[in-house]
Amino acid sequence: MMNTTTLREISLGVDQSGKRSPAAWRTVLGAGAAAATLDLVYACTLVYFLRGMSPQRLLQSIASGIYGQESYSGGWATAAVGFAAHYFILIVAAWWFFLASKRLRVLREQPVACGIAYGVAIYVTMNFVVLPLSNAPFANKAFDLAITLPRLVEFGMHLVFGLIIALVVRRYWRRTI
Repeated sequence: MMNTTTLREISLGVDQSGKRSPAAWRTVLGAGAAAATLDLVYACTLVYFLRGMSPQRLLQSIASGIYGQESYSGGWATAAVGFAAHYFILIVAAWWFFLASKRLRVLREQPVACGIAYGVAIYVTMNFVVLPLSNAPFANKAFDLAITLPRLVEFGMHLVFGLIIALVVRRYWRRTI
């Protein structure tokens, strides 16, 4: 039987007996931030070497989901919005996995398989739900199913993001038992 987590435990990392346990919010923040950081390092490196695109332009592309084409004329301000949006998305993804792991034991016991499956879910959600609903100028290409090397690499990276989230969450549950 799994313990229920109170708001006090989540925010302070202290259980009902006063024993210090890892704070859930740190786990979620760490898992999401680790995945987001790896993604940005990978994406910035890849697009720079393949297309000569600067990190600012890449971050503005993320912000274009909110601002549309205008994000590209917003300088570092819209790049910062893209940065924040990117981290927000992956932290929310980590939060959803964490919440599900409280109820579904398999997510804690099989983190590799579940993490890879979660990476597929993140990829599908971002490319076939979020992107088409966004203001990004390239949103109309969301349903272009042509298999290209960059698209395969992007898919593979999403598997890694799901795996990172699952392994960090599993570590949390192992430390709380």
